[in-house]
Amino acid sequence: MIDINRLQEAITLAKSGEYDEAERIYLELLKNNSENFVLLSAYGLLNFSKRNFEEAADLFEKALNYAQTADVYNQLVACLFEIKNYPKAVEFANKMYELYPDDRRAIAHKIKALTQSGKLLEAEELCVESLKQNPDASVLWFHLGFLKELIYCDDRHAKECYKAAAELGNPDAYYNIAVSAQKLGEFEEAEAYYTKMLEIYPDDDDATTSLGMCYLTQKRFKQGYDLFFKRDRAKLLKRTNNPLMPNEEIPDELIVMCDQGFGDHIQFIRYIPFLKASRLKVAAPKALTRLFKQTYPDIEFIDYEEINPDTKFVRVTDLAYILGMDFDHIPFAEGYLKSGAASIENSKLKVGLCWEAGNAGIRTMINRTIHVKCFEEFFKLEDVQVYSFQVRDTFKGNEKYPQMINLAKDFKDFADTAKALKAMDVVVTVDTSVAHLAGALGVKTYLLIPYAADWRWFGDTETTPWYKSVRIFKQTDSISWEEPLKNIMALLKK
Repeated sequence: MIDINRLQEAITLAKSGEYDEAERIYLELLKNNSENFVLLSAYGLLNFSKRNFEEAADLFEKALNYAQTADVYNQLVACLFEIKNYPKAVEFANKMYELYPDDRRAIAHKIKALTQSGKLLEAEELCVESLKQNPDASVLWFHLGFLKELIYCDDRHAKECYKAAAELGNPDAYYNIAVSAQKLGEFEEAEAYYTKMLEIYPDDDDATTSLGMCYLTQKRFKQGYDLFFKRDRAKLLKRTNNPLMPNEEIPDELIVMCDQGFGDHIQFIRYIPFLKASRLKVAAPKALTRLFKQTYPDIEFIDYEEINPDTKFVRVTDLAYILGMDFDHIPFAEGYLKSGAASIENSKLKVGLCWEAGNAGIRTMINRTIHVKCFEEFFKLEDVQVYSFQVRDTFKGNEKYPQMINLAKDFKDFADTAKALKAMDVVVTVDTSVAHLAGALGVKTYLLIPYAADWRWFGDTETTPWYKSVRIFKQTDSISWEEPLKNIMALLKK
């Protein structure tokens, strides 16, 4: 039998924030009650409060083996979405909806599951129908706003949906109001809502980072980086207890970790020569190591697992901030990475093409990706040969358009990609790692960026201080790519 008094004591301690003592009691009780539904659920809630979502998900899933309630399903699905275990999140969201079709939380999870599965119109239909029955359901207004963003690129309508969610008591909607305002270029409103979000959740990493990026978009270097520097604090502290701080003298021994995506690694590795540490190591993914070694042969590249947590540590994307090199002093814009060129002989104009952004979240991916079908006219140009650099090919463009020569299938790492890029006359690409690599190599590049572009393009519409060889073609509205593609076509015809 479970000791009810001890369980109640643990629950009370958890509510008061005394997590360690509460956890000690839970573990003690679980020794003899490992299959107790109430105990597993309560301990899961403790881990959820501590943001230990993987541990919490395991506990909630185990609890469902002994009893099933809407509350536990709700917590489990929330955890699975947090840790980005989307297949399982979709599985349990569907189960919850089957069992509790009238529960607003179940409806919301079902909508999120449909969205994650790419069934956006089905998700919208369920959301609209459910709102007719539950017009005061803030979570449904929240999801409707997100669907308006994804399906129609309608940030103005999305923002109004998020505001309805906020008025109905969902404080998380403040963040999405800010995101929509920022995408619309309404920076003052975006800053106000990010700030409002941070007043409620002062330790929220996403709001802190996004406010920083909002400032960076406006080239407010220090104000933006002061906040952007704080991103992923929990993840950072798992790797090291000795981060290099702004205004701190650069030590003789230093580890630089390539963080975020491949494009970020490529973009910011340019600052490495300005670090005067005599014992400098760079932790980088294997896909980039061979390429980077070609340019920086005297630097030791290590695996992430080799990071010594006691050694001073800085993220590659923070180097400009640490070095105090603002956006008026971006180095090596003419190119900085070294690579030979692959042997690709062709009398026609050789055009490299990349149409799909990497896995950076559904909102970002949809914003930066262009369907390969939009490039069909490129393949018809008589004096042009198109070469595919698309590795992650969701739209199966490499299969559908055999007149495009697929180079990507032979890429083992970015050193291979670099050689192929150097053989091109011009590269046409969306905002992804290929764009940064081409720019870093000094290859002539036509970059297609969305109306609401990433912060590093600063709202620029023609050129960028990061890469002299890159010419920007930006959407003039949030929906159509017709005009920028037409302009590139005209240049290729010449």
